[in-house]
Amino acid sequence: MAPPISQIIGSTYDDVVNEKKGAADQWSDSSFLKALEKLGGVKRTAGGATLQLTLDYQANPAVDFLATDVTPTSTAKTDVLTAASYPFIPLVSPMNWTLFDEAINSEKNQKVDLVDAIVSNGLRSHDQAVEVGFFALTATDGFLSLPLLYPNDPTAAGTVGTIPSTELWWRSKAVDYGTATGATLMGFYTALYNSIKKGTSGRAPNVMVGSSVSNAVFEAALVPNQRFENVSTASGGFEAVQFKNIPFLYTSAYTGKNVWMFHTSDTQLFVVESAWRSRREAIEHVNAAMMNMKIFSVLQLATRNRSRGGVAWSIAP
Repeated sequence: MAPPISQIIGSTYDDVVNEKKGAADQWSDSSFLKALEKLGGVKRTAGGATLQLTLDYQANPAVDFLATDVTPTSTAKTDVLTAASYPFIPLVSPMNWTLFDEAINSEKNQKVDLVDAIVSNGLRSHDQAVEVGFFALTATDGFLSLPLLYPNDPTAAGTVGTIPSTELWWRSKAVDYGTATGATLMGFYTALYNSIKKGTSGRAPNVMVGSSVSNAVFEAALVPNQRFENVSTASGGFEAVQFKNIPFLYTSAYTGKNVWMFHTSDTQLFVVESAWRSRREAIEHVNAAMMNMKIFSVLQLATRNRSRGGVAWSIAP
């Protein structure tokens, strides 16, 4: 259904010069993408036919305690490396406007600069598509998501990075917290955290993300001496809570009850550096009095260590 006022009328005065203001954003929120980049979770690469991440996947199978100092050692070729392979996926945000739009939206009659507003919207639309893709239940035209990297059932058939889930060393972690709240919920989160960390001195996850609902349930379970991300925000109410020093992020792009944990050195948004939010030149259509511009990216959400990530999940109402 078309809006009651078209964008050209909404962006241009009839014949009045007035203060220019930006159009108020009513829909976008790419907070998780922004936080991921801040935490080092956006990795720029040179590109290539595929994204390949080399893996050290097993201990040397020939390691052995020697029965005597002359016990023969293995002469088998040492095989400890493999790779996870992912396809790069293109993402485009196309923008079109007419030469008539440009003429009517002249500098003297602008509520807002129409072209600038369209391009700004195109960039937000690009980022919102990535944000939504992070939490999609199925791959979005090949773009992977957290539910695929870290599913509720890690033993389920399927592959990630061309490696099947039957490979125990590659399998992600999961706990079903059901309807747990309070201290019981904290216990489930701790169990997931510990399994991802693998040992006391192991690498702990640095990201915890879910919906606003799961974030609210978590915050309600906190006791006064548990940590908040930034005590300076206490004067206006605690905004960013933490679990074991992990910021608990939430996004409007996901509305379920699952909560994912991982480390940004293991799981990253890999982007081709020459094609990440790349704003292409505006070009004129050959057979129409129109202009076209594209924001273009080549990217993939991927992990090099699936066993160090997981999900606390619930399908309870």
